[in-house]
Amino acid sequence: MKQIVTAIALSLSLAASPVLAFGINMSTLTPDLTYPDPAPEPVTQGNSGINK
Repeated sequence: MKQIVTAIALSLSLAASPVLAFGINMSTLTPDLTYPDPAPEPVTQGNSGINK
């Protein structure tokens, strides 16, 4: 009985391996990177800016 279960498991794993191999998509392995927009510069008028 143990040999039958082993043979069935082996045959199912060999039959399913091509399906699993083709199921992997490259977009899931290397996702597109997105970066946030840079923060805007603070707006100052005249001498009200940061003192040096």
